[in-house]
Order: sequence, then structure tokens, then C-alpha cells
Amino acid sequence: MFYIQQNLDIAMQHHVAGRFAAAETIYQQVLQTDANQPVALHLLGVLAHQAGNREIAVDLIKKALAIDPDMAEAYNNLGNVLNELGQFDEAEASYNQALTRNFDFSEAHNGLGNLFKNRGQFDEAIICYQKALAINPDYTEACYNLGNAFQFQGKLDEALDTYHKTLARNPGFSQAYNNIGNVLKELGQNEEALTSYHQAIEINPKFSEAYNNAGAALMSLARLDEAVVSFHRAISIEPEFVKAHNNLGVSLREQGKINEAVECFRQAVAINPGYAEGYNNLGLACGDLGDLDEAIAHFGKSLELEPELAVAHYNLHALLLDPGEIRASIRSMESAVKFMPDNKIYRFNLGMLLDYDGNEQAATGHFDVVESGTQADRARLDAWQYIKSAQEKLPEVLGSSLETLRRALDVAPGDGLVLEFGVRFGTSIRQIAALVECEVHGFDSFEGLPEAWHSEPEGSYTTKGVLPAVPDHVTLHHGWFEETLPGFIERHSEPVRFMNIDCDLYSSTKTVLSLLAKQIVPGTVIVFDEYIGNEKWREDEFKALQETAREFGWRYEYLCFSFMSKQVAIRII
Repeated sequence: MFYIQQNLDIAMQHHVAGRFAAAETIYQQVLQTDANQPVALHLLGVLAHQAGNREIAVDLIKKALAIDPDMAEAYNNLGNVLNELGQFDEAEASYNQALTRNFDFSEAHNGLGNLFKNRGQFDEAIICYQKALAINPDYTEACYNLGNAFQFQGKLDEALDTYHKTLARNPGFSQAYNNIGNVLKELGQNEEALTSYHQAIEINPKFSEAYNNAGAALMSLARLDEAVVSFHRAISIEPEFVKAHNNLGVSLREQGKINEAVECFRQAVAINPGYAEGYNNLGLACGDLGDLDEAIAHFGKSLELEPELAVAHYNLHALLLDPGEIRASIRSMESAVKFMPDNKIYRFNLGMLLDYDGNEQAATGHFDVVESGTQADRARLDAWQYIKSAQEKLPEVLGSSLETLRRALDVAPGDGLVLEFGVRFGTSIRQIAALVECEVHGFDSFEGLPEAWHSEPEGSYTTKGVLPAVPDHVTLHHGWFEETLPGFIERHSEPVRFMNIDCDLYSSTKTVLSLLAKQIVPGTVIVFDEYIGNEKWREDEFKALQETAREFGWRYEYLCFSFMSKQVAIRII
């Protein structure tokens, strides 16, 4: 017996030191001497659990408990394995067996808290973690788990406080810094969140999740180049990190690098074919490229995997509008509203489509919900009332930016200038270039907004002077409109066939329209990119058009509009 105990002591020393292979060898030697040695069976089960062999772990620990049913630690460890396997009722019974034998077993209270958290029973989980901390105030893991439970409940101040208490117990707990970052990001404090993620990374340079979260914070701060670097770092550490591949795709799509984004989303769903969000984003990117059938197929796949994914229903409804399938589009929006009834944007779009389709009574209930929302929600209603009353015939309702450009170019004259104002990453000018064979001219400072645009500060949307890649028949004019456009007009006096105005600002839009006024003639088609749908829409591109039309005596008609893309297309008549 002394020999067995001596070997167990040596094996446990190896185990604690992380020399698992050596520990396993000695446990096996003990069992060769005594096949019914419960401690060796139990600790072999713990090793199997650590190696990811949960079923083997359960079998070994249960054998140990059959021999010695008073091993509280074995019941606790069995509960941990069963909890991971999702066998919650058995796990709860096992934790309670541990606590029956030792009520002051803080690890069992913590484990029971984890079980309740996995079930979504956060109040019960909090009580368990607090019991664990009352027994052992220095129990770092229980303190961290308590913060997690508060965070899941949406009690963000309590979560922050508890994570900081976790760090007071263990300043090197990188996961606590990561979760502090998550809470701060949820509170909209992205700079502070980024600092916390970097602290987590400083402690653990291989912390792929913290790199991914830092990338998300950088995206929120519009620091897209840095975000891309952070996502790439996460993937280099963990090549099959699905969310990092997805987020990298989102950041690349935001930069107008659509083909690269598509590859990221394809990689995400290749790693996890059940990843509904990845298929949804793949659908968006394919839509950007004009592959509408493929986009619809990807949205369908997303909904096949997750039928209650409201955003996929919303995105699908937009593409169904382009071929004029308004009833099918309405059904998609009804599904989106069903699964997210409090989303005012979804409510507005459904109400608008019902109203457009002649079902004013059904639309009213949705508009009432929108009316009770924010000023931005009510601004959408105002814009819809304007569109309805602007002319006798309602313009065509569309869902995608690309289709708006296509329809506008279809009715534009065959000759004349094709222009874009506000190029940024080049997404729309590449779309325009794919639809025409003539030269396309794009104007942008590539330094962002020249002045604040409501809540957007001066310099927003900058590419830091970097010009995007464009086709050979696209010429980019780098500089502020008032500096580059007069010289261009001296060289190109022909009428404007088509132009896409994505200036955002009233002042920039007014500059463009005023300078080109003599070349804007009957037949000229103009697409405005930020015309409807924003809270201050009447003060921006809309206002610039109304003033310039009065000044130069233009008459115009609306050809189509999209609340999804905030565009309208007009034709001078």
C-alpha cells in the first residue's frame, strides 16, 4: 500500500507540473498493481478530460466513484465533464453530490455556476459564484465567471467592476482584460476597449480572440487598415478561426475590396459549413459584384441553417425587389419583423413596401411603431411621405445600389460625360465602369469629409490619400471638387450623360451641381447616394438639389429609389 501511495504522490507531482505523459504512465502502473485504485482511476479520468477525451473521462471517473462514493473532488470533476457534454441534469446531480459531501467546496459551487450559466439561468449562476467567493475570496476563476454572468445579463457596470476585481486577484489574467474590452465596446467606448485588448495581447501574444476583438474595435473606429492587420494576426495564430475570417471579410468589403472579401467569407463557411452569418455576408459581397442569383442562393443557405436570422431575411428582401418581386420581398420582410419585432428599420421597410403595394391599412400598424421611435426613425417616414407626394407616378422601388446604377444608366442618353463625385474605395465607380464602355471620371480628395457632417467629424471616410484600383477606362481626379472640377470643365464642355453623387454634404453637392449646371441638360440622369433615409436628409443632398433646381429652372422626375441604399435616381426633363 505504501508503494501505491508513493507512486500516486509522484504521479500527482508530475500532473501538477504539467508533465502529463509521465503522470499517466505512473497512474497506469498503479492500476496494474491494483485495478480498483479509485484515486488513480479518477486522476486518469482528469487527464483524459484535459486531453479532450470526455467520454473516456466520464467512464474512468464513474468507475472511481463506484469504488469510493465519497470522493467529492471526483463528483466535481465528473460534473465538469458532463457540463461540457451538455448533459446538464447529470452534471447538476454530480455537483450536488460533491457539495453534499463538502458544502464548503468552492470549486463545486463554481462548477454549478457554470452549469447554470450554460442553461441561461444567470441569477442562479451568480448566487453560486458568490458562494464560491465567500468560501474562497481569492478564487480568481470564480470572480471572472461572476463578471461573465453579469455581462450576459446586460449588467455591464457590475461586469466591469467584477473583471477589475479579477485583475486585482491576478494582474496577469489576459482573458479578464479581453472581456473588459468587450464590455467597453458594447458601451460604445471603442478607444478604451482597444487599450484593454492590447493589454490582453501584451500578456498573451498568442491570444487570437483578443486580436479578433481588437480588429472589431478598430473597424468601429474606421481604422480599417489596422483592423485588417489585427484579423490577419488572429488567423495566423488560429488558422481555422471562423469569426476572424468573417470579420476580415467584413473589413475588406468596407474597403471596397470585394473579391478579397468574398474569399474570406468562402473560407469561413468552408471551415464551418453551418456558419449562417458567413453565408449571409457572402451573399452581400456577391450582391456587390452583381452576382445576384448567387447572392440570393447564399441568403437562402443562411436561412436554411438559421431560419430565424432576421438580417438574412432583410438582405434577401432587397434583392427580390430588383426583379420586381415585391410580394416575395414583402414576405421576406414579414419574416424579418417576426423575428425582430422591435427593429424600427425593419418595421419601416415592411410598412413602406405594403404601402407601395397598395395595402395602406396593413402598413399603418408598422408606421405607428416607427413613429414611436427616434427622430431618425421618423425621418424615414418623412422621406417616404415625400417620395409618395413628389410626383403623380410613384418611382420604381429597388433594393440594391448596383441595380439603381444599372437602371439609371439604362435610361441615360447614349453620349456625354459619365462622372462620379465621392469615390473613396472605388466600389461604385467600378460598378459604373462595368456598365459602360466610355471613359468614366471620378472626383475625390481621398482625405475624407472637408467639414463635419452632422455627427460625422471632418476627415471621416478618408483613405489617407490612397487612390483605389480602378479599370483602365476610369480616370481619377485627386483633390477637392472646387479645385479639380473647374479645370476639368474647361477641357470637357460636353453635356453630362450620367453622374453619381456620393458627396454626403450639402456644400459639396451644391458645388458640383452649380459648377456643372450648364452641362446638366434634359436627359441627364443623376443618382444621389445619400438622399433619403438619414435623420437630416432634408439638409444634405436633397437640399442641394432643390436649391440648384430652382436657381437654374430645372424640371426633373424621380426614376427609382431605394431605402436600403438611401439612393434616388432623377432625370432632368
